[in-house]
This record gives sequence, structure tokens and C-alpha cells, in this order.
Amino acid sequence: MKKFLEICKHPLVLLLVGSALSYLLIPWITDSSSHKRVLQEERVERAVDVLKQGLTDDQKLISMVNLFEMFNKDVEADPKTYKAAQAELKTAFDKQYLEFDQHAWWWGHDLPIQSGLLELPAESKQTIESLNYEYSKNLLAAVKQIDVLRVKFTGKTYVPGDPHNAELLLAARQALGDLANARGGITSHLAAIFMPPGRRW
Repeated sequence: MKKFLEICKHPLVLLLVGSALSYLLIPWITDSSSHKRVLQEERVERAVDVLKQGLTDDQKLISMVNLFEMFNKDVEADPKTYKAAQAELKTAFDKQYLEFDQHAWWWGHDLPIQSGLLELPAESKQTIESLNYEYSKNLLAAVKQIDVLRVKFTGKTYVPGDPHNAELLLAARQALGDLANARGGITSHLAAIFMPPGRRW
């Protein structure tokens, strides 16, 4: 036993053991550190993307309101042309709504799966699914506001110069603003889930 301990203490043995440990541990430590760094970068990227996607929805909804406002102002200035302007409004609205529809309901669809790929805590998936549901409910409420404007300004009951037109636009803009604030809270919460521990905006 004594001889074995003496051998173990020999500089050459210590050098060989140290070399072996370095050969095994350094790549493992490097790989582990690299993996952690990549995960953090991807989580930050996903968090930023969540905020951008939510902002895109806000912009598309406001663009539709702006479309109705511009139509109403133009027609008030020249009421005789409102029938032709209505046809153009419907075409422009359909295009804008299609772009909104193709984006708004889908961008968060795979976030629960991404939470697993990015190695977030297991409970994150359920939280994300719950937030996605709240976001979709909010979008439905926003779409109802837009639909009120669509029915009014593209329908046969529209009357150029009616004071109710401006009142309707103002009410819709205020309601959509409140809904956008609520969605901002949801997307901020979603983004925070993906942010690595200790990271701040």
C-alpha cells in the first residue's frame, strides 16, 4: 500500500493523471459552456421576437382603423363619390385583414414546443399555453371592434357626413387601444418566460 501511494505521488504519474483529466474534462466543460451560451442567445432572440410579433398585430389593427378613417374623411369632402370609394375600401380592407389573419393567430402557435427545445422549466409550457389563450381572446375582441367598422363603412346604411361615423371611429380606436395595452402585458409576460435568468431588457 505504501509503495502504491509512493507511485501515485510520483511526478510522472501525477502528470499523466492530470493530462488524462484535462483531456476528458476540458472538452466537456467547453461543450457545456458553449451549449449554455447558445441556449441563452436563442432564448433572448425568442423573447425579442415575441415582442415584435405582438407589435406587428398592433400595427395591422391600427392600419385597418386608419383605412376607415381616411375613407370617411375623403367621402365627407366629396360625398358624390362615396359608392366608388366604398368598393375601393372593401378591396383594401380585405387585403389588410387577410394579412392580419395570416399572422395574428399563428405566430405564437409553436411557443410551447419551443419552450421545451430551449430547455425551459417544465411548467413553462402550461403557462405559455394559458397566455396564448388569453392573447387569442383579446384578438377576438379586437376583431369584433374592426368588424363593427367594416359593417358600417362598407354597408348600404353608410351615410356620408353622419356625425355617428366619427363617434364610431373614436369608440373603436379607444377600445382597440385598451385591448392593445392588455396584449402588451401578455406579450411582455411571454417574453419574460424566455429570457435567461439574470438577464434584463
